[in-house]
Amino acid sequence: MKKLLIFITMLAMLNTVSCNEKNKETDSTAPTSSESATDNNETPLTVATTIDLSQVKNQITKKMSCDVDIKYYPYSEETDSFELLHLDMISGNTPDVVYSYTDDITKLVRKGYMTDMYPLMEQSENLKKEDFLPNVLEGLDVNGKLPAICGSWQLFTAVAKTENVGENMENWTPAQAINAFNNMPEDMSFLYHEWMEYDRKNYFIKRVAVDAVDYSNNTCDFGGAFMEMLGNINNFPPFQPYTADNDALINNHALVEEVHLSGINYVVAQSLYSYFGGEDITFVGYPSESGKGYVTETFSMLGILETSQKKQQGYEFIDTVINNNLINTIMMCSMPITEKQLTAQLNESKYNSMSVHCPQYLPNSDEQVEISEEALKKVVDYIRNVEFEPYTSDTVENIVFEEYHKCFAGETTPQECADMLDNRVSIYLSESE
Repeated sequence: MKKLLIFITMLAMLNTVSCNEKNKETDSTAPTSSESATDNNETPLTVATTIDLSQVKNQITKKMSCDVDIKYYPYSEETDSFELLHLDMISGNTPDVVYSYTDDITKLVRKGYMTDMYPLMEQSENLKKEDFLPNVLEGLDVNGKLPAICGSWQLFTAVAKTENVGENMENWTPAQAINAFNNMPEDMSFLYHEWMEYDRKNYFIKRVAVDAVDYSNNTCDFGGAFMEMLGNINNFPPFQPYTADNDALINNHALVEEVHLSGINYVVAQSLYSYFGGEDITFVGYPSESGKGYVTETFSMLGILETSQKKQQGYEFIDTVINNNLINTIMMCSMPITEKQLTAQLNESKYNSMSVHCPQYLPNSDEQVEISEEALKKVVDYIRNVEFEPYTSDTVENIVFEEYHKCFAGETTPQECADMLDNRVSIYLSESE
């Protein structure tokens, strides 16, 4: 409640600032355009961030055409980073640019306090619409406007050997996945890394949980496919611990490999190629009725406040950190958001151990293989065709995880779990409006 009150107060402050700025436009005592430009150029661009940019601060300031004042709000045991930023803004220190975790930026986006960056793109020479991967830009778009740009993103999916699941099983349905589970050979485990009972259960529920929430309309429905999947999971046979051999996927002792893609790098070469001995794989994904067998995760986002008087410089800052991979330097690696980043990852030397082209050892063997061009093309095509969903909520994800694990433990029925989630998530979504 305290956090909500702080946020409401901050939004009221932003409304006041916005109204005052509109009044200044018609005020006969307001400075002339030349005077405004002079004042505008003398003051630095202010950037408020809850993510430490100290590693790249010097690189940013060297590349910018204007002075930049970057203020970092570190985590505090008494209050979280974004609350500290809120308090500073309430006191009148409103920044031009905000760089923070996705939930934080999403709140500002939903309230309409972020600048549409499409017009700024048209004036930019370095970061235009056509520079982005089309699906990434489409995901960031909100009703024809671009209020934020992601700092990094990751892709979670799952793959299986095509010969084991059959053709046309990309992004399989719950019924197809459950059928595959029920018809596995006795010596086959469903997941390659199936160390505990919850691994399998989490796999089956992961995407249907995302599909139960409609962020565009701020609604949710956990009573359909989600509740049905909970019932199916409860009917699974008892979990049998097993020790996966390294070549379980090659020897058909495991069916599905969950894959966390944080870039087109060595993980792609290992998880999608060498672990399967170079055989053809299918992106079965997580079971879903929506046809989205993947989950996208956006760690951080950048945006320009509508109250800023230095919007063009603010976009220059965003251009600088995106085009120079400065955020990737902090996050270590991420999926490409621009065509330039995609090309750079694909052109990385095979002698770089992080590269997708770096030869990988086959399991239980000294033999090395390099991912084939055909396999790499399949990966790139898949990445280009996922529906990017950056405006989901970590808070909602945590609520869902907490409640369905109660159901897994037998503390609630699927119906009780669905009812509780409909209530809790609906309240959270309404507070975010």
